[in-house]
Amino acid sequence: MGKPTLRQQAYARILHMIETGECPKGSVTSEVQLGRLLDMSRTPVRAALQQLELEGYVRIASKHGVLILDSSSQRVGDLLELIGSMALFAVSAAFPAGQETLPTWSRGMSEAYGALSARDPADIGALAAFEYELLNGLILRCNNSEMTKAFQTYAARLFWHRNVGRWQAPYAGRTRVQVAKLIEAVAAGPEPFREALFDYLHTLKLTWN
Repeated sequence: MGKPTLRQQAYARILHMIETGECPKGSVTSEVQLGRLLDMSRTPVRAALQQLELEGYVRIASKHGVLILDSSSQRVGDLLELIGSMALFAVSAAFPAGQETLPTWSRGMSEAYGALSARDPADIGALAAFEYELLNGLILRCNNSEMTKAFQTYAARLFWHRNVGRWQAPYAGRTRVQVAKLIEAVAAGPEPFREALFDYLHTLKLTWN
């Protein structure tokens, strides 16, 4: 692969600033300010911002600057539903041909989850990362690069690794059980998985900031 273009570099750096909170949700910045921060001209910064606007991270308001979009409850709910739909589709598509491999995958994830919980049950960052890899692994089973990229984009928009309310009181116990059931249901078929997924998504929506 060749060296990333200036637009690609600007996009990656601005997205990182949004995801880490360096550009806080709800704040306003500008092409000029970002250009100074990145030590770049306005042209690649403008192109990067246009892509970020298409992806729902920012809103460019002529003469008023660049708004870093907050995540409304409706927008969060929609993105979580999309992730849930992709996971359900992945299990439904993989189950007929994968009845031998899905139980093995499910057992492996269950063992990894048990080991993680036993090692440090208070490490909510690691638990959130495990959830991400669980869902990403399910979607990868579709061998659909566009769906995988969509999941990763939606999770980034949701600031997945920074939203951990479900792993804190009073929801932590419920979430632990729901994730365990979700893993077990992968091998049981689409309908059991749908039921486990519905409960899990309900808690995600309830606790997301």
